[in-house]
Amino acid sequence: MQKEVLLLNASEEVLRVINWKRAVKLIESGKAKKPHGYNKCHKIRTFAGDYKLPAAIVLVRYVQIPWNVDIKPTRRNIFKRDKWSCQYCGKQYKDTKKLTLDHVHPKCKGGGHQWTNLVTACRKCNLSKGNKLIKECDMKLINKPKRPTFFGLQMVVINDNGKQLWSRWLDIHMED
Repeated sequence: MQKEVLLLNASEEVLRVINWKRAVKLIESGKAKKPHGYNKCHKIRTFAGDYKLPAAIVLVRYVQIPWNVDIKPTRRNIFKRDKWSCQYCGKQYKDTKKLTLDHVHPKCKGGGHQWTNLVTACRKCNLSKGNKLIKECDMKLINKPKRPTFFGLQMVVINDNGKQLWSRWLDIHMED
């Protein structure tokens, strides 16, 4: 079961998306609650019956967020930034086993392991690029790799269904 829950700070600012098990633990421990006037729920089946889990929960106490957090260019974070799509052919994948990381400027030619040098690539495109520069293999990047913001990286997890479910909070933050 892959039910995601939007976690909000006590001020109702979006923090992240968490899995349903973590959400149930936060609610049952009294650390989070259902937002006032919010009725969208996931139905979780338990041995005791159905449990209505809100699609968004609010922390009871405010948590200070460090906005200057140093986000590491991990495999998962690169995939999130690139929306699980090959940056050469544009094909999107749901299975991360079919995706690879590509160094735009190859490591063997002095390229590093930083946000601006790593992109998501499918196996086919990564193999055809190999250890060559983009101009040497006649390929083009769809999006230039850049360092994401903390907020931007967190919000990538919300798919189209999530945007509809949580539009009340997303609209507020997208206007800023």
